[in-house]
Amino acid sequence: MSAGPLIATGIGVLLLVATTYVLVGGALTTTEVLVEAQSNLAVNQEVRMRTAIAVQSTWIDTGTLYVEVKNTGSEPIVDIRSMDVYLYTDGTPAYTPFGSGVNTWSKENITPDAVHPGELDPGETLTLAVGFEGENPQYVQVVTGNGVSSSAYITGE
Repeated sequence: MSAGPLIATGIGVLLLVATTYVLVGGALTTTEVLVEAQSNLAVNQEVRMRTAIAVQSTWIDTGTLYVEVKNTGSEPIVDIRSMDVYLYTDGTPAYTPFGSGVNTWSKENITPDAVHPGELDPGETLTLAVGFEGENPQYVQVVTGNGVSSSAYITGE
C-alpha cells in the first residue's frame, strides 16, 4: 500500500478542519456584531425617550427668524450643530442647515448656561437665528440629532 492516499486524506482532513474553523469564526464574529448593534440600538432608544424639546417663542426681525427652543427632557443635547431646522412657507418645507448667512441657522445663545457651557442641558433655552430670503415663513420645525422634534407657527413679528 502506498503512502499517497494517506497523505491526500490527511491534507483533506486538514483542509476540512481549517474550513470549519473559518466558518465557525465568521459565524461567531457575525453574532458578536449583531449583539453589539442590538445593544447600541437599545441605548439610543433610551436616550431618545429621555429627549424632549419645545419651541417656546418665535419672532422675525429683518430677514432673520429667531426661535427659542427649551430642553424639556432629562437628556442633554450635546451636539447642537447636528440639529436640523425646517421652515415652511405656503406649506412647502425648506431644510435649513447649520452655518452662517442666508438660508442657514446659527446658535445665538443658551440661557442659563452655567452647567456644561455650549450644551443644551435640561431646563435651558437655546435661541436660534435662522436666516431666510423672500416671504416670511409661517411654520418652523426643529429636530434634534436623535430625531426628536418640536414645531410651532411663527406668530411674532
